[in-house]
Amino acid sequence: MRYKIDEIVQLIMDYRGKTPKKLGMNWTESQKDIIALSAKNIKDNKIVNIDKSHYGSELLYKHWMKDGDIEPGDILMTSEAPLGEVYLVSKPIKAILSQRLFLLRFNKKIVNPWYMYAFMNSQSFKNQLLLRATGTTVVGIKQKDLRKIEVELPNIELQNKIGSIFQFLDKKIHINGRINDNLVV
Repeated sequence: MRYKIDEIVQLIMDYRGKTPKKLGMNWTESQKDIIALSAKNIKDNKIVNIDKSHYGSELLYKHWMKDGDIEPGDILMTSEAPLGEVYLVSKPIKAILSQRLFLLRFNKKIVNPWYMYAFMNSQSFKNQLLLRATGTTVVGIKQKDLRKIEVELPNIELQNKIGSIFQFLDKKIHINGRINDNLVV
């Protein structure tokens, strides 16, 4: 069945334009504080460049993350620079969602997160993003346009089967990546 993202999403967190200064606070550089994730931290389905991140206090976190915490099954997607990089949250993570990053939480009665993650990595999804994107130098998508993207969803049982295959493959890819990293050292 064909759905628009707006019809199957429970929550989209989008803190475009939000800054600590607007809340009367500042970023910290202490890695003991809570990491702030932005578009520069999502690449090739991984969280990267942690060493280049800002951090925020518990107070900043509470004021910033008004829509709740990041949960397993949520998908983080860059809204620009670069557009359309995705990361599936597989275990709890406490972070502040910073600039140019959407969090999408889908209705799990209709959508298997692993199936949606695989779809969001597909050329079909990337093409729809580009068709709705704006900008010349930096291409990006607004939340209202993201909500209009169409998704073809099989029944949830089939999504669960397909999703479990992608989850298994993703795990193998990460294990192989760690093995390769150890060989380099």
